[in-house]
Amino acid sequence: MNTKRTALLFAGLVTAFVAMAAVASGDESAPDLAPDRATTTSVSAATRPAPVVVSDAPGDVTRPKLDIQKVRVVNKPTKLKIRVYFPGVGERYDFPTGAVSVFLDTDASRPGAEYGHFMDFWSEHRFAEVDHWREQPTPAWGHAPEGECVATAGVQSDKQSKLRWFEYVVTRTDGCFDSDAVRVAVSTINTGDLHPSVQYSRPAHDHLIAKHAWSRWIPVQG
Repeated sequence: MNTKRTALLFAGLVTAFVAMAAVASGDESAPDLAPDRATTTSVSAATRPAPVVVSDAPGDVTRPKLDIQKVRVVNKPTKLKIRVYFPGVGERYDFPTGAVSVFLDTDASRPGAEYGHFMDFWSEHRFAEVDHWREQPTPAWGHAPEGECVATAGVQSDKQSKLRWFEYVVTRTDGCFDSDAVRVAVSTINTGDLHPSVQYSRPAHDHLIAKHAWSRWIPVQG
């Protein structure tokens, strides 16, 4: 495998994800258009959505790159933002092979998740409906061809792309995602690495607190 060429390809994919997220969900480094000055000064800090942070035990997985450190959730009226923190690496794009799954529970009357973010390293990010903890592709969220809801979800990373965090965002849109309060569960799988190139005989799994464990219910704020 030409790892340099693969890294450049993934760098392009990350750039595309960031651009999509900035349009669909708002990048914190490129905030939404500033409101009128008078409006800004009239809004107190107490009215801003407060993040909910759930910590995970560090060092609880044999392969450290996808060791979940904590998860930060901001549930705004217009969008839901979930940032997953990792230990970080020394070099840009020194990502492993594997995946991150962010599950969303939006309906207290039924078990399991209804939606999820799915990101395969060196591939693509997908937002999809979920049943029995498995991704359920639908035309609205499909990529080939691109469905009507695809542009409302995206992913962005720390500015230096050093695996410090990935933030998964979905904008509330009628007919796509319009749920209010949510619970969150996060899992990762590390199947190998590229520097040096290796495929693990036993993939490393990590979960926020425990497998399929939910955060508390997080209401819309703001």
